Amino acid sequence: MEPTVIPEDWPLAEQLRSVAFTALGRLELDRQLQGLTLVADDLAADDHAWWRLEDQADGRHLTLWFHPDHVLQDRPGRGAARRSELDWQLAPVPAAESDLTPEEFSAPNAQRFLYQQLLLVQDVVAGRLDPGTVPPSLVEAFQEAWLVTVDGRLKREGLPHLSEAERRLRFLRRFAPAGVVTPGHWGIFNGLWRGELSDQSAVLGKVKLLPPLGRRRRV
Repeated sequence: MEPTVIPEDWPLAEQLRSVAFTALGRLELDRQLQGLTLVADDLAADDHAWWRLEDQADGRHLTLWFHPDHVLQDRPGRGAARRSELDWQLAPVPAAESDLTPEEFSAPNAQRFLYQQLLLVQDVVAGRLDPGTVPPSLVEAFQEAWLVTVDGRLKREGLPHLSEAERRLRFLRRFAPAGVVTPGHWGIFNGLWRGELSDQSAVLGKVKLLPPLGRRRRV
């Protein structure tokens, strides 16, 4: 299965297609999906990218919208305008133009991002994850917690992943504005990272003990 990149003439399309093709094979999703479309969009870069699974006549197809920053070389100022709270609006129309060059592509960043998102998809396909059953008030916190389990699993399997230090920082940034992050909360993080909390019900139970994100201080 050859992944599709939109826009087709996007300067980094061929490099991204190659990384995606390898990731599909290593996660064995090429056996479960009939199509993968990657849409370079202008949504602010964030862990919680948009993706959609659709059952079509020939099988299951995945569309993933992403911000180019996910697959570019790191540089000062990139992503600096990112807000801590975002009003997401699904926008299937890709960014109209780009002045990117192939030299700006970062295979490690693209790998970390794609393996994370594709493992989330694998969880849904395999029935380990059912997002529709998560209470709306806990969705954001649950997403953050589940992403910790994802990167922990990728590490144990020797696949591209965010480091434990980076995942800890993101965990802190998400929950610290909602209250004091205590040693008990870090214990939950450790259990998520090590795979001691691995099924949806167990993770959801611990999420209820984390600082409630609905009470975040507004700035």
